[in-house]
Amino acid sequence: MIRFGPMSITLLICAVQGLLLAALLLRARRNRAANRWLALLIVAVAALMTPYIIGYAGFYDKWPWLSFAPLSYTLAFGPLLFLYTTALIGQRPARLWVHFVPVAVQFVSYAALFPLPLATKDWWNTHVHAPVIDPLFDIAAPISIAAYAAIAYRGYRAYRLWLDSNRTDGVDYEPNWIRNFIAALAVIMLIWAGFVIAKWADPARDYFAQFPLYVAFSVLVLYLGIGGWRHSETAFPPALPPPQPDPAEPATGRDWAAQGADWLARLDSAEWWRDPALTLAALARLLGTNTSYLSRGLGAAAGENFNAIINRRRVIALQVLLEEPNEHRDLLTLAFEVGFNSKASFNRAFLEMAGMSPSQWRLKSQKARAA
Repeated sequence: MIRFGPMSITLLICAVQGLLLAALLLRARRNRAANRWLALLIVAVAALMTPYIIGYAGFYDKWPWLSFAPLSYTLAFGPLLFLYTTALIGQRPARLWVHFVPVAVQFVSYAALFPLPLATKDWWNTHVHAPVIDPLFDIAAPISIAAYAAIAYRGYRAYRLWLDSNRTDGVDYEPNWIRNFIAALAVIMLIWAGFVIAKWADPARDYFAQFPLYVAFSVLVLYLGIGGWRHSETAFPPALPPPQPDPAEPATGRDWAAQGADWLARLDSAEWWRDPALTLAALARLLGTNTSYLSRGLGAAAGENFNAIINRRRVIALQVLLEEPNEHRDLLTLAFEVGFNSKASFNRAFLEMAGMSPSQWRLKSQKARAA
Protein backbone atom coordinates (compact mmCIF):
# COMPACT_ATOMS: atom_id res chain seq x y z
CA MET A 1 0.00 0.00 0.00
CA ILE A 2 1.31 3.43 -0.99
CA ARG A 3 1.13 5.89 1.89
CA PHE A 4 2.95 9.22 2.13
CA GLY A 5 3.69 9.77 5.78
CA PRO A 6 5.60 12.52 7.61
CA MET A 7 9.02 11.16 6.58
CA SER A 8 8.30 10.85 2.87
CA ILE A 9 6.32 14.12 2.74
CA THR A 10 9.10 16.06 4.48
CA LEU A 11 11.70 14.89 1.99
CA LEU A 12 9.32 15.31 -0.96
CA ILE A 13 8.52 18.94 -0.14
CA CYS A 14 12.19 19.82 0.12
CA ALA A 15 13.10 17.97 -3.07
CA VAL A 16 10.34 19.69 -5.06
CA GLN A 17 11.33 23.09 -3.67
CA GLY A 18 14.91 22.36 -4.67
CA LEU A 19 13.89 21.44 -8.21
CA LEU A 20 11.87 24.65 -8.52
CA LEU A 21 14.90 26.66 -7.39
CA ALA A 22 17.07 24.76 -9.85
CA ALA A 23 14.64 25.76 -12.61
CA LEU A 24 14.95 29.40 -11.54
CA LEU A 25 18.72 29.14 -11.64
CA LEU A 26 18.54 27.89 -15.22
CA ARG A 27 16.58 31.02 -16.16
CA ALA A 28 19.03 33.48 -14.57
CA ARG A 29 20.61 35.92 -17.02
CA ARG A 30 24.06 36.21 -15.44
CA ASN A 31 26.54 33.50 -14.48
CA ARG A 32 24.80 31.09 -16.81
CA ALA A 33 27.52 28.43 -16.71
CA ALA A 34 27.85 28.61 -12.91
CA ASN A 35 24.09 28.52 -12.37
CA ARG A 36 23.77 25.45 -14.58
CA TRP A 37 26.40 23.59 -12.56
CA LEU A 38 24.61 24.52 -9.33
CA ALA A 39 21.24 23.49 -10.76
CA LEU A 40 22.73 20.12 -11.70
CA LEU A 41 24.09 19.72 -8.18
CA ILE A 42 20.66 20.44 -6.67
CA VAL A 43 19.06 17.94 -9.07
CA ALA A 44 21.68 15.33 -8.16
CA VAL A 45 20.99 15.76 -4.43
CA ALA A 46 17.23 15.62 -5.05
CA ALA A 47 17.73 12.45 -7.09
CA LEU A 48 19.65 10.90 -4.19
CA MET A 49 16.70 11.67 -1.92
CA THR A 50 14.15 10.12 -4.29
CA PRO A 51 14.62 6.43 -3.35
CA TYR A 52 13.99 7.37 0.29
CA ILE A 53 10.97 9.52 -0.58
CA ILE A 54 9.32 6.64 -2.43
CA GLY A 55 10.77 4.01 -0.10
CA TYR A 56 9.24 5.56 3.00
CA ALA A 57 5.93 5.74 1.08
CA GLY A 58 6.02 1.99 0.33
CA PHE A 59 6.85 2.04 -3.40
CA TYR A 60 9.52 -0.65 -3.14
CA ASP A 61 7.21 -2.92 -1.17
CA LYS A 62 4.57 -2.73 -3.89
CA TRP A 63 6.92 -2.55 -6.90
CA PRO A 64 10.23 -4.20 -5.93
CA TRP A 65 11.39 -4.03 -9.56
CA LEU A 66 12.16 -0.32 -8.89
CA SER A 67 15.39 -1.41 -7.21
CA PHE A 68 18.57 -0.22 -8.90
CA ALA A 69 16.83 2.75 -10.48
CA PRO A 70 19.78 4.98 -11.55
CA LEU A 71 19.19 7.82 -9.12
CA SER A 72 22.49 7.91 -7.22
CA TYR A 73 24.99 10.46 -8.55
CA THR A 74 27.00 11.05 -5.41
CA LEU A 75 30.30 11.03 -7.32
CA ALA A 76 29.07 14.12 -9.21
CA PHE A 77 28.77 16.21 -6.04
CA GLY A 78 32.48 17.03 -5.81
CA PRO A 79 33.00 17.92 -9.48
CA LEU A 80 29.84 20.05 -9.56
CA LEU A 81 30.96 21.88 -6.40
CA PHE A 82 34.31 22.61 -8.03
CA LEU A 83 32.90 23.62 -11.40
CA TYR A 84 30.33 25.95 -9.84
CA THR A 85 32.93 27.84 -7.82
CA THR A 86 35.38 28.14 -10.70
CA ALA A 87 32.66 29.24 -13.13
CA LEU A 88 31.54 32.00 -10.75
CA ILE A 89 34.96 33.64 -10.92
CA GLY A 90 35.35 33.21 -14.66
CA GLN A 91 37.61 30.17 -14.79
CA ARG A 92 37.06 27.05 -16.86
CA PRO A 93 39.06 23.90 -16.14
CA ALA A 94 40.40 21.98 -19.09
CA ARG A 95 38.96 18.57 -20.05
CA LEU A 96 35.66 18.78 -18.22
CA TRP A 97 34.73 15.22 -19.12
CA VAL A 98 37.49 13.79 -16.93
CA HIS A 99 35.70 15.02 -13.81
CA PHE A 100 32.59 13.01 -14.69
CA VAL A 101 34.18 9.63 -15.44
CA PRO A 102 33.58 8.34 -11.86
CA VAL A 103 29.89 9.31 -11.86
CA ALA A 104 29.48 7.76 -15.31
CA VAL A 105 30.77 4.48 -13.87
CA GLN A 106 28.38 4.89 -10.95
CA PHE A 107 25.46 5.48 -13.32
CA VAL A 108 26.27 2.40 -15.40
CA SER A 109 26.53 0.23 -12.28
CA TYR A 110 22.85 0.96 -11.62
CA ALA A 111 21.43 1.51 -15.11
CA ALA A 112 22.82 -1.76 -16.47
CA LEU A 113 21.03 -3.71 -13.76
CA PHE A 114 17.77 -1.76 -13.58
CA PRO A 115 16.00 -3.54 -16.51
CA LEU A 116 17.10 -7.04 -15.44
CA PRO A 117 14.73 -9.52 -13.76
CA LEU A 118 14.19 -9.00 -10.05
CA ALA A 119 15.74 -12.37 -9.17
CA THR A 120 18.94 -11.43 -11.00
CA LYS A 121 19.10 -8.05 -9.27
CA ASP A 122 18.54 -9.65 -5.87
CA TRP A 123 21.38 -12.13 -6.48
CA TRP A 124 23.73 -9.37 -7.65
CA ASN A 125 22.87 -7.18 -4.70
CA THR A 126 23.46 -9.99 -2.19
CA HIS A 127 26.76 -11.24 -3.62
CA VAL A 128 28.36 -8.20 -5.28
CA HIS A 129 26.69 -4.81 -4.90
CA ALA A 130 25.94 -4.71 -1.16
CA PRO A 131 29.24 -6.26 0.04
CA VAL A 132 31.62 -4.69 -2.53
CA ILE A 133 30.31 -1.95 -4.83
CA ASP A 134 28.11 -0.03 -2.40
CA PRO A 135 30.88 0.31 0.24
CA LEU A 136 33.25 1.55 -2.47
CA PHE A 137 30.80 4.27 -3.46
CA ASP A 138 30.23 5.09 0.23
CA ILE A 139 33.97 5.69 0.62
CA ALA A 140 34.56 7.37 -2.72
CA ALA A 141 31.80 10.00 -2.44
CA PRO A 142 32.98 11.74 0.77
CA ILE A 143 36.60 11.52 -0.40
CA SER A 144 35.63 13.11 -3.72
CA ILE A 145 33.71 15.91 -2.00
CA ALA A 146 36.57 16.55 0.42
CA ALA A 147 39.17 16.67 -2.37
CA TYR A 148 37.16 18.96 -4.63
CA ALA A 149 36.17 21.16 -1.69
CA ALA A 150 39.84 21.61 -0.79
CA ILE A 151 40.70 22.59 -4.36
CA ALA A 152 37.73 24.93 -4.56
CA TYR A 153 38.64 26.55 -1.25
CA ARG A 154 42.18 27.24 -2.47
CA GLY A 155 40.66 28.85 -5.52
CA TYR A 156 38.40 30.97 -3.31
CA ARG A 157 41.36 32.15 -1.22
CA ALA A 158 43.35 32.99 -4.34
CA TYR A 159 40.38 34.90 -5.73
CA ARG A 160 40.02 36.99 -2.57
CA LEU A 161 43.73 37.81 -2.75
CA TRP A 162 43.35 38.74 -6.42
CA LEU A 163 40.46 41.08 -5.61
CA ASP A 164 42.51 42.90 -2.97
CA SER A 165 45.53 43.13 -5.26
CA ASN A 166 43.74 44.26 -8.41
CA ARG A 167 40.59 46.18 -7.48
CA THR A 168 39.46 48.75 -4.95
CA ASP A 169 35.84 47.60 -4.86
CA GLY A 170 36.45 44.00 -3.86
CA VAL A 171 34.03 44.32 -0.95
CA ASP A 172 31.21 44.75 -3.49
CA TYR A 173 32.04 41.28 -4.76
CA GLU A 174 32.85 39.75 -1.37
CA PRO A 175 32.82 36.05 -2.29
CA ASN A 176 31.58 34.86 1.10
CA TRP A 177 28.85 32.91 -0.66
CA ILE A 178 31.52 30.78 -2.34
CA ARG A 179 33.11 30.08 1.04
CA ASN A 180 29.75 29.29 2.65
CA PHE A 181 28.74 27.07 -0.27
CA ILE A 182 31.94 25.04 0.11
CA ALA A 183 31.46 24.87 3.89
CA ALA A 184 27.89 23.57 3.48
CA LEU A 185 29.08 20.70 1.29
CA ALA A 186 31.90 19.97 3.73
CA VAL A 187 29.47 19.78 6.68
CA ILE A 188 27.20 17.41 4.78
CA MET A 189 30.24 15.32 3.89
CA LEU A 190 31.12 14.95 7.57
CA ILE A 191 27.54 14.04 8.51
CA TRP A 192 27.42 11.58 5.64
CA ALA A 193 30.72 9.99 6.70
CA GLY A 194 29.31 9.55 10.19
CA PHE A 195 26.30 7.64 8.86
CA VAL A 196 28.54 5.48 6.65
CA ILE A 197 30.62 4.53 9.69
CA ALA A 198 27.45 3.81 11.67
CA LYS A 199 26.20 1.52 8.91
CA TRP A 200 29.51 -0.35 8.86
CA ALA A 201 29.43 -0.72 12.66
CA ASP A 202 25.85 -1.99 12.60
CA PRO A 203 24.92 -3.65 9.29
CA ALA A 204 21.43 -4.35 10.66
CA ARG A 205 20.51 -0.65 10.40
CA ASP A 206 17.64 -0.27 7.93
CA TYR A 207 16.88 2.67 5.67
CA PHE A 208 14.57 4.25 8.25
CA ALA A 209 17.66 4.91 10.40
CA GLN A 210 19.01 7.01 7.53
CA PHE A 211 16.18 9.55 7.77
CA PRO A 212 18.20 12.22 9.69
CA LEU A 213 20.87 12.07 6.97
CA TYR A 214 18.29 12.78 4.29
CA VAL A 215 16.83 15.59 6.35
CA ALA A 216 20.35 17.06 6.20
CA PHE A 217 20.33 16.58 2.42
CA SER A 218 16.95 18.34 2.33
CA VAL A 219 18.38 21.31 4.21
CA LEU A 220 21.32 21.31 1.79
CA VAL A 221 18.99 21.39 -1.23
CA LEU A 222 17.11 24.38 0.15
CA TYR A 223 20.27 26.21 1.21
CA LEU A 224 21.97 25.73 -2.16
CA GLY A 225 18.85 26.71 -4.05
CA ILE A 226 18.03 29.83 -2.03
CA GLY A 227 21.64 30.97 -1.65
CA GLY A 228 22.44 30.24 -5.26
CA TRP A 229 19.38 32.15 -6.46
CA ARG A 230 20.27 35.15 -4.29
CA HIS A 231 23.74 35.27 -5.87
CA SER A 232 22.74 34.16 -9.35
CA GLU A 233 22.96 37.71 -10.73
CA THR A 234 26.15 38.76 -8.91
CA ALA A 235 28.69 39.64 -11.58
CA PHE A 236 31.92 38.49 -9.94
CA PRO A 237 34.88 40.02 -11.80
CA PRO A 238 36.81 37.25 -13.55
CA ALA A 239 40.24 36.61 -12.04
CA LEU A 240 42.58 37.29 -14.93
CA PRO A 241 46.02 35.63 -14.94
CA PRO A 242 48.95 38.03 -14.55
CA PRO A 243 50.53 39.02 -17.87
CA GLN A 244 53.97 37.76 -18.75
CA PRO A 245 56.62 40.45 -18.17
CA ASP A 246 58.05 42.04 -21.29
CA PRO A 247 61.48 40.46 -21.96
CA ALA A 248 62.66 43.85 -23.21
CA GLU A 249 61.99 45.30 -19.75
CA PRO A 250 64.42 43.48 -17.41
CA ALA A 251 63.30 42.93 -13.84
CA THR A 252 66.67 42.12 -12.32
CA GLY A 253 68.86 44.86 -10.95
CA ARG A 254 66.03 47.37 -10.67
CA ASP A 255 65.45 49.51 -7.61
CA TRP A 256 61.83 48.57 -7.11
CA ALA A 257 61.31 50.96 -4.20
CA ALA A 258 62.51 53.90 -6.30
CA GLN A 259 60.48 52.74 -9.29
CA GLY A 260 57.39 52.35 -7.11
CA ALA A 261 57.93 55.80 -5.58
CA ASP A 262 58.04 57.28 -9.07
CA TRP A 263 54.80 55.54 -10.00
CA LEU A 264 53.15 56.73 -6.78
CA ALA A 265 54.26 60.31 -7.52
CA ARG A 266 52.66 60.10 -10.97
CA LEU A 267 49.53 58.59 -9.46
CA ASP A 268 49.26 61.48 -7.00
CA SER A 269 50.11 64.15 -9.56
CA ALA A 270 47.42 63.04 -11.99
CA GLU A 271 45.01 62.04 -9.17
CA TRP A 272 44.15 58.87 -11.03
CA TRP A 273 42.96 57.42 -7.73
CA ARG A 274 39.79 59.54 -8.13
CA ASP A 275 38.67 57.31 -11.00
CA PRO A 276 36.08 54.88 -9.54
CA ALA A 277 36.81 52.36 -12.33
CA LEU A 278 40.56 52.29 -11.65
CA THR A 279 42.04 48.80 -11.43
CA LEU A 280 45.60 47.55 -11.24
CA ALA A 281 45.49 46.72 -14.95
CA ALA A 282 44.13 50.17 -15.84
CA LEU A 283 46.81 51.91 -13.76
CA ALA A 284 49.51 49.75 -15.37
CA ARG A 285 48.34 50.90 -18.80
CA LEU A 286 48.46 54.54 -17.69
CA LEU A 287 52.00 54.10 -16.39
CA GLY A 288 53.20 52.09 -19.40
CA THR A 289 54.08 48.93 -17.49
CA ASN A 290 52.49 45.58 -16.65
CA THR A 291 50.58 44.50 -13.57
CA SER A 292 53.35 42.21 -12.29
CA TYR A 293 55.94 44.98 -12.23
CA LEU A 294 53.45 47.56 -10.96
CA SER A 295 52.34 45.38 -8.06
CA ARG A 296 55.96 44.66 -7.16
CA GLY A 297 56.96 48.32 -7.32
CA LEU A 298 54.01 49.60 -5.33
CA GLY A 299 54.56 46.98 -2.67
CA ALA A 300 58.25 47.87 -2.37
CA ALA A 301 57.55 51.62 -2.15
CA ALA A 302 54.42 51.68 0.02
CA GLY A 303 54.36 48.30 1.74
CA GLU A 304 50.69 47.92 0.73
CA ASN A 305 48.75 46.34 -2.07
CA PHE A 306 46.92 48.23 -4.80
CA ASN A 307 43.59 48.26 -2.96
CA ALA A 308 45.05 49.83 0.19
CA ILE A 309 47.17 52.36 -1.73
CA ILE A 310 44.26 53.72 -3.76
CA ASN A 311 41.64 53.66 -1.02
CA ARG A 312 44.00 55.29 1.47
CA ARG A 313 44.28 58.30 -0.84
CA ARG A 314 40.52 58.46 -1.21
CA VAL A 315 40.00 58.31 2.56
CA ILE A 316 42.56 61.08 3.16
CA ALA A 317 40.89 63.25 0.51
CA LEU A 318 37.53 62.66 2.16
CA GLN A 319 38.92 63.54 5.58
CA VAL A 320 40.19 66.83 4.17
CA LEU A 321 36.72 67.59 2.82
CA LEU A 322 35.09 66.78 6.16
CA GLU A 323 37.40 69.21 7.95
CA GLU A 324 36.14 72.12 5.84
CA PRO A 325 33.69 74.16 7.97
CA ASN A 326 31.23 74.80 5.13
CA GLU A 327 31.08 71.22 3.87
CA HIS A 328 27.59 69.91 4.57
CA ARG A 329 27.00 67.47 1.71
CA ASP A 330 26.06 63.92 2.63
CA LEU A 331 28.82 61.38 3.09
CA LEU A 332 27.96 59.23 0.09
CA THR A 333 28.14 62.22 -2.26
CA LEU A 334 31.59 63.04 -0.92
CA ALA A 335 32.64 59.41 -1.20
CA PHE A 336 31.72 59.34 -4.88
CA GLU A 337 33.59 62.60 -5.41
CA VAL A 338 36.87 61.14 -4.15
CA GLY A 339 36.57 57.96 -6.19
CA PHE A 340 34.56 55.37 -4.27
CA ASN A 341 31.89 53.71 -6.35
CA SER A 342 29.72 52.09 -3.69
CA LYS A 343 28.62 52.60 -0.10
CA ALA A 344 29.98 49.21 0.94
CA SER A 345 33.51 49.78 -0.36
CA PHE A 346 33.50 53.32 1.06
CA ASN A 347 32.45 52.27 4.56
CA ARG A 348 34.84 49.31 4.68
CA ALA A 349 37.84 51.31 3.48
CA PHE A 350 37.16 54.28 5.75
CA LEU A 351 36.79 52.10 8.83
CA GLU A 352 40.01 50.23 8.04
CA MET A 353 42.04 53.37 7.29
CA ALA A 354 40.62 55.78 9.88
CA GLY A 355 39.71 53.39 12.67
CA MET A 356 36.15 54.73 12.85
CA SER A 357 33.10 55.12 10.65
CA PRO A 358 32.73 58.14 8.32
CA SER A 359 29.88 59.54 10.42
CA GLN A 360 31.99 59.26 13.58
CA TRP A 361 34.84 61.07 11.82
CA ARG A 362 32.51 63.87 10.73
CA LEU A 363 31.18 64.24 14.26
CA LYS A 364 34.72 64.30 15.63
CA SER A 365 35.72 67.00 13.13
CA GLN A 366 32.67 69.10 14.06
CA LYS A 367 33.47 68.86 17.75
CA ALA A 368 37.11 69.78 17.13
CA ARG A 369 36.06 72.92 15.22
CA ALA A 370 33.59 73.90 17.96
CA ALA A 371 36.17 73.54 20.72
